Amino acid sequence: MAAAVDTVRIKVLGPVAALRGTVEIPLGPSRQRAVLGYLALHPRQPVLLGALTEALWGDDAPNSGEHLIRTYVARLRQVLEPDTAPRARTNVIASVPGGYRLDVPPEDVDASLFRELLGRARSRRAAGALDDAFELLATALDLWQDPTLADLAGLLASPRHVTALRGDWVEAGLLHASVAIALGQPSQVLPVVERLAAAEPLQEAVQARYLEVLARSGQRAAAVHHYLEVRTRLRAELGVEPGPELRRMHAALLRAGDEPAPTEPGTPARPPTGRLPGWRGPGPAIGPLIGRDAEVAHCATLLVAHRHVTIVGPAGCGKSATGLAVAERVAAAFPDGVATVDAAEAPDCGAVLRLLAETLELAAAADPLHAVGERRMLLVLNDVEHLGARAGEMVEHALHRCPRTAMLVTSRRRLGLPREAVFRLGPLPVPGPEDADALSANPAVRLFVDRARLVRPGFRLSPADAPTVARICRDLDGLPLALELAAACLYTDSLDGVLRRVADPLDLLRPQRRGHPRHHRSLTSALRRSLAPLRPADRACLARLGEGDRHFSLDEAVARCAGIVPAGEVSDVLDRLAGESLLDPGPGSDGPRYRLLRTVALAAADGCDGDDVGHQAFQGMVGNQP
Repeated sequence: MAAAVDTVRIKVLGPVAALRGTVEIPLGPSRQRAVLGYLALHPRQPVLLGALTEALWGDDAPNSGEHLIRTYVARLRQVLEPDTAPRARTNVIASVPGGYRLDVPPEDVDASLFRELLGRARSRRAAGALDDAFELLATALDLWQDPTLADLAGLLASPRHVTALRGDWVEAGLLHASVAIALGQPSQVLPVVERLAAAEPLQEAVQARYLEVLARSGQRAAAVHHYLEVRTRLRAELGVEPGPELRRMHAALLRAGDEPAPTEPGTPARPPTGRLPGWRGPGPAIGPLIGRDAEVAHCATLLVAHRHVTIVGPAGCGKSATGLAVAERVAAAFPDGVATVDAAEAPDCGAVLRLLAETLELAAAADPLHAVGERRMLLVLNDVEHLGARAGEMVEHALHRCPRTAMLVTSRRRLGLPREAVFRLGPLPVPGPEDADALSANPAVRLFVDRARLVRPGFRLSPADAPTVARICRDLDGLPLALELAAACLYTDSLDGVLRRVADPLDLLRPQRRGHPRHHRSLTSALRRSLAPLRPADRACLARLGEGDRHFSLDEAVARCAGIVPAGEVSDVLDRLAGESLLDPGPGSDGPRYRLLRTVALAAADGCDGDDVGHQAFQGMVGNQP
């Protein structure tokens, strides 16, 4: 009997769960799970029925609360000890006068094991054994699947039941960072501290430690940018300025070449060991990613807080470039490296996995997911939209096979997985008429000028040319791909000639572009990928929507789509178009409003029926996708 009890382990540092060996035990409805979760916060301690009812219902406990608790415990005993006689099922949940006690060893409850490891780490650090403390803290923090304890907090009536445990997690993370800095290994704890910063955005001690770790990991610019974000958040949400610790760290960051002052003066540091993580596959663009600093910083924070992030957005908005820049930003957080795969022309998921195997330099028949295994890697999959639902199945399978690996995916549509974090990327901001005196600072203008200088050295934004450049940027919706194509036309054309081409961008913006993916060589090629999977009625509605004002309400959409689909189905059509990043939905004073890009409207009206090489092959890829 004891052997069976020893195999039962309880987890609360993520979804509340019980396991026998590696097999998860079904715990039943939420109230039953809540009983086990609350008992797990007090292992080997008596918990009275009154405390359990208060934990489950707060002040709204029903009159039958204690009876319900007894029922939940009886059912839990049945699933936790199914092979034991009913009256003897007290080895996991024992009865005590007036209540119950979780009788598994504390080390078989992840929260108790975490606190025990944290206590040992404190002692080893106080004794000067920093290497021991570092390893103990790493083991303790690895137990946490969800720093917010969202499942447990949702099961219990009051958040105070998990506040102390979350406080211990914050302490462990800060202590881990402090020890890593003392050992000269700040990049080893970057994922931990980024997780802390994302979970505790207004806690200044956490944000200051994040800035310090970023700076000591060679990411001073990212640290300065993050400080500005924190200052803005403190002002907006609390109405306060950064405190002295944050201000001191910011001042150190601004002193070029200056190391931030040590968090704990007098602690010896030693040089980092090991080598930097490797990068396999296509790398980020050479030079800065213009106009995307805030997006890269935000998405990088999101990626550290979640194992799977999908960057979605319209064709040509720069999803792949942004994704690679994000991967570069967080690369130090993945000691086993970054692997990137361009899946744009892969006909199926098997081909994507073969590309990954090639990227990892494996044998042709090798399973790349088996090779990744338990490694702490970042896998980047670019342009998977044409694979349809099978792309989501592939990513979900990879996340299960590689539990310590993160996935960054770029696609026109989200994959729809349960724990997928979605980051929406739009076009660059374009200049308005009121921006005439500050055009050089506009992101779309900056990108056009930068790319123009590649084909026409010495090109500058003169006062005479500024209105034309602004018009080009507006007419191309601020889409980076379109702006790059237009700037490349300056190799053979004048600025006024480029403006004339912009009037018909699908046919006339076709500069020679070698070394780019096929769908990035013209707007027609890029937009065809967006339109190809659409239902005929949805495509007809999209064309009709582009015939009037490209900012419209649901009622206006119903009127325009009359005769194509019934009025009651227009909302579903708009949802599908928005899901394909062909419409940008937003709130309005009288209901949702939608924005349609000029380039998308032109493509819908034109039908993108040109004869670009590869069109039939691409139709074959998407034709049978769900």
